[in-house]
Amino acid sequence: MTPQAGLYLKTLGVPQVTLDGAALDVPGKSLALLAYLALEGQTPREVLADLLWTDQDEGAARRNLRVQVHRLRACGVGAWLEVSGSALALCPSVRVDLTELRAALARGEPGQAAALAGGRFLDHLGVPGAATFEDWREATAQAAFEDQLRALDAAAAAHAGAGHWAAALEGHRRALSLDPLRERTVRAVMDAHLALGQPADALAAYETLERRLRQELGAGPLPATAALKAQVDALLAGPAPSPRPAGVPLVGREADCAALRTGRLTLVLGEAGVGKTRLVTEAAGDALVVRGAAELTPLPYGALLDLLRSAGLHRCPERLRPVLSAALAAPGAPGLTDRAALLDALAQALVSLCSGHTLIVEDLHWLDPSTLEAAFLALHRGVPRLWLTARPGELAARADLQAVLARLDPPRLALAELGEAEVARLIERLSGAPAPLFSRRLFEATAGHPLFLLETLRDLRERGLLTERGGRWHTPFDASTVDYAEVPISSSVAAAIAQRVERLGPQTRQLLQAGALWGEIFPVALVAAACDLPELAALDALERAEAARLIVPEGPAYRFGHHLHRRVLAAGVGAPRARLLHGRLARLAPPGTPAAAVARHFEQAGEGPLAWPHWQQAAQEAAGLYAHAEALDLYALALAGSPPPQAAFALHAARSELCRHLDDPATRAQALAAMQALAHDTQDPALHAEHAAHHAKFCTEQDDYEAAVATVQAALNTWGPLLSADHHSALLLEGGAALACLERWPEAEAALNRALGHGPAPARRSNILYWLGYSHFQSGQFERAAEQYRASLAALPGETPTRGRVLSLWRYGASLRRLGQCRDAAAALTDADTCARTLNAGSIRGLIVAEQAALALDTGDHDAARALALEAQALLSPHGDEGWDVLRPVLATVGLVRGS
Repeated sequence: MTPQAGLYLKTLGVPQVTLDGAALDVPGKSLALLAYLALEGQTPREVLADLLWTDQDEGAARRNLRVQVHRLRACGVGAWLEVSGSALALCPSVRVDLTELRAALARGEPGQAAALAGGRFLDHLGVPGAATFEDWREATAQAAFEDQLRALDAAAAAHAGAGHWAAALEGHRRALSLDPLRERTVRAVMDAHLALGQPADALAAYETLERRLRQELGAGPLPATAALKAQVDALLAGPAPSPRPAGVPLVGREADCAALRTGRLTLVLGEAGVGKTRLVTEAAGDALVVRGAAELTPLPYGALLDLLRSAGLHRCPERLRPVLSAALAAPGAPGLTDRAALLDALAQALVSLCSGHTLIVEDLHWLDPSTLEAAFLALHRGVPRLWLTARPGELAARADLQAVLARLDPPRLALAELGEAEVARLIERLSGAPAPLFSRRLFEATAGHPLFLLETLRDLRERGLLTERGGRWHTPFDASTVDYAEVPISSSVAAAIAQRVERLGPQTRQLLQAGALWGEIFPVALVAAACDLPELAALDALERAEAARLIVPEGPAYRFGHHLHRRVLAAGVGAPRARLLHGRLARLAPPGTPAAAVARHFEQAGEGPLAWPHWQQAAQEAAGLYAHAEALDLYALALAGSPPPQAAFALHAARSELCRHLDDPATRAQALAAMQALAHDTQDPALHAEHAAHHAKFCTEQDDYEAAVATVQAALNTWGPLLSADHHSALLLEGGAALACLERWPEAEAALNRALGHGPAPARRSNILYWLGYSHFQSGQFERAAEQYRASLAALPGETPTRGRVLSLWRYGASLRRLGQCRDAAAALTDADTCARTLNAGSIRGLIVAEQAALALDTGDHDAARALALEAQALLSPHGDEGWDVLRPVLATVGLVRGS
């Protein structure tokens, strides 16, 4: 189909409507109506009336809308309108330049997208009295403006990568016509002129920008633009430049690119520096990149939250912002309802931020499992493509990630080094002529490893041993050598990188080393302060590293061009200096730095006593995000920092509670033993009471009720007069619960009522009411039980899922079922199951599903009862009794037997 076939809307630049190539006369508001329907789809009439006649009452606006529909039909568009009594739409076959531009970008075809870039959205279209439409047009125009710039940038980059600098220059000039003050584009224009051997034209482009900035903004060009101008000045005053590795073509990966583009989900595997990042970014064109980093590995959603902090939250739909803000600010705060809601919000945020482009997850081996789950859910929610990159060795060591990967089992694409023929082709593309001997020498020295190869070329260029004259590369050895054996190629890429850094001067090296110790991305102000340098002097030094392509700007910070750059720099820091820098970085960490990152720096500075509170904070934040396994590990790191006894006791207690969620009685027993030892060493009555309460709870949950009662009684007898009301209520609660399980109802109720009398906090009050309900339930007093469970739920603060809420909902639903209140029972049990899934509490889910199976049987739904019974049978412990008393009659009725 040609661009003119059918009904076609040109919206970029001066708008135009054509039918089979012939222009139609569509006036102002009719054209506005057509453009809105083409981009927004079917729309109710009342919305359109308000959109285009904002200043009129509803009746007049609806009449005017009918007039415009009539006019559209009269001018030849009628066959393309879909009109109903309540809404208007256009046929799906109507074509729009903006829609096709975005589709081409999503397909990774920047050339086609760039061809459609035409200027400001609906330029010079006048629509009086339509304030709502103007708001929509302004928002759409901004998005269209950015899409056009992305298309032109990507197309120009593709031309530059292929060495077609004239075509690249034309693309950059078109982008500059959209935004004459866009310095990134001006620098690209200057680069293209330099590549074409036109330094005077590069200087003219700079001077035009400088003049416009002075006239319109009263400001000068950015430092990066001024630095490029200085290079142009030097070039005009001196010899021709050496070859530039910028725009290195992607050679030997054509089949890999094609394979990537054929699938929605792919895992790209390859060793460091082999070209994974270059491949996926080249194949994707515009993409949203989530980067794993070693310093973020233990943090739940670390890479995603980092992305939202840096640039993405304001670009997410407004309905998601409360949950996302809660996750960023204070996990567990209002707005963060449960793990399932958080995962869904993050997935939807990724869909929104992708804007129809590919989602790339870099360095998967450094991610936490929760981030990978969110990425997979984003693919399900509408991200067009998800590409993952990882190093195979590091990924194989991550069993937690392997378990998540197994759910979708993405196709693997393994990258190897370039062959000798591919290296020769790359050198020919870069130099413009074959260089077989030189190419063979480079291949032998680098084994075809792309990063090693390019670092070696840069090293040769910066030594002045590789120059370009007349489109051909030359070395000082050309006249005498037969195999380029004399060329001083680095024996290792680490040495090449280190030599490049040294040539930038000591200040730049020190700043880069501090940045390498901080992370993949480092703020300028932070490394400047850590190195005792003024920020402006640090910027000057870092711009030299940027010009050397060791780092790239990212907002107010810098990112290393490749993680090998960072590794080499970090390895070059002596131990005493590294300890000093880590300590400074920890103390100077900017607000919002993850607590785990600060803790790690204190540890690497040899200041463990300052690290453990930050590990504790990181663990609390992880638990607030329902990442219980990660929180357990972070608490262990806090304990390794040798906190004081009172703090260590609290850390063990927190681990004990996490083990309840994770169904890990062995680790929980170890935590309880450590708590007991600390209480014994300190002889603190409060610690003894807290340990007794935790231990009694553990005994009850292990069905050792007599031991639980004995533990509580011993603590009260020994320490009772020295304990606070809070400790009394905690102990009486656990004692009452164990007595209820022993069916000693009067004693249980007496202990629990005494616990209530001590004025416990809401969460404990809810727990006490739960056990009172349990006593009534087990003794057949279902109305009183339901009343207590209802009160237990009402006492819980907020709606955050907790183990107590799950149990109360389960028992409440069970009580209602026995009272014949089936609808309310179903609602309570559904809520209980949802909370249990959020908490990953499989053993409790078995109890809930068994009750749901019995409820289905009560209501006569035998098919549902059978399905639920099978699920409950798989969830319940085969060696326990709880839940089986409810499930066995269901199994018998639906024709199943236990264990089948």
